[in-house]
Amino acid sequence: MPVVRASSIASPVVRRRARARGRRVDGATGRGRGTTTTGASTSASDAATLERKRRYINFTGFPFPLTPLLRRVTKREELVPGRVWSFEQEQGIGFGLGVSTNVRMTVIKLRDGSLWVHDPIAPTEECLDMLRELGGEVRYACLSTTQYEHKIFAPAFTRAFPKCELWIVPGQFSFPLPLPNAALGLFPKGTLGDAKNPPPWSDEIESELLYLPPLFWHNYTYSECAFYHKDTESILVTDAAVYVGEGAPGIIPEDDLESLGSDECFTIRLLKLGNYRGGRNIASPNIPASQRAERVANGWKRMALFSLFIAPDAKNILNPETSFRGMAGKFVVSPIVFNVVFQFYREEVNAWAEKVSRWNAKRVIASHFPVPESATGVDFLAAFDFAKTKDSIPPEYVDAKNDLASLDLVVRILGAINAVPKVN
Repeated sequence: MPVVRASSIASPVVRRRARARGRRVDGATGRGRGTTTTGASTSASDAATLERKRRYINFTGFPFPLTPLLRRVTKREELVPGRVWSFEQEQGIGFGLGVSTNVRMTVIKLRDGSLWVHDPIAPTEECLDMLRELGGEVRYACLSTTQYEHKIFAPAFTRAFPKCELWIVPGQFSFPLPLPNAALGLFPKGTLGDAKNPPPWSDEIESELLYLPPLFWHNYTYSECAFYHKDTESILVTDAAVYVGEGAPGIIPEDDLESLGSDECFTIRLLKLGNYRGGRNIASPNIPASQRAERVANGWKRMALFSLFIAPDAKNILNPETSFRGMAGKFVVSPIVFNVVFQFYREEVNAWAEKVSRWNAKRVIASHFPVPESATGVDFLAAFDFAKTKDSIPPEYVDAKNDLASLDLVVRILGAINAVPKVN
């Protein structure tokens, strides 16, 4: 295969993104409801101040750094008036692929006026300003998962609020060395799911812990805690299932979606250059630049498939409608979570999901993807139908044989080296 300089392929995309970053001073794209951002003034000094408040350096990551590396925009959305807010930032895998998702921190105002924080995000000055605008002391923060993309920000966030109590799920890990929590910057007040030491807010917010057997030679544990805020009838989860909306979360730049929705972008050209799963010979619409809305919609479908399947089939990247439609408008278990973890522990996962579904919820808020206007525990439980029977695959993966092919190969390799159970 000929060697091609990535810069020569990506330069039009990079230039478009640079122009987009320069235009978007409020961090919003018009999608979403009740959004709030800082920086309404257009003065040069205000713009410079806002840029300073968005600086956040992050060069670490496993297995790769989480972008943006130097600058993070925060968008705040009021989900329940005066009680529940969503704080979102963009999160991508870098390498110029143009694939991002949103990462969400949810904030609840307790009855005494203090603030309870679920899955802290990067504590930029902009983010902290928005949080302080809600009033009330930041009293509690919960790290409700062992996943890296949420754990990375918890130490810096709690340092910003020295009086804040941190509560974490058990099973925290580090790679390549198994370090104690203190070495990771985590100094928890308590462990979620510990019946002998319940959190002080348990009369307002119930919790249910999913703690699965360890994988990767006992070096990794999938652990996630779901919560139920009684006053607003809201369920909070992290990664176990996400709601795939028709449109992208507002924090993802529309220009990035438009770029990925075209066939001239770096990702699609690289796919065809490498002939990934025969992609060079697969026809696609190649939506013209004059049809911006159609490109944006196509870009979101492609981005959603990349975020969930990591390496979906080439024909479904180029023509994403069928695979996307299988998941749109419902809660789904991410294919990577299903393949690497949940398929091996169906009984435990099903039992946890059924307990969560019994909460009398009016909404379900996950830490990624959009928040639906309304959802119940039954809507959430539907994503786990696969766990009721042996060897079944979530029906939302309508082209599972092809879209899961790359993940299946990875899991077979991991099974061969005893990092995960072998697939029958």
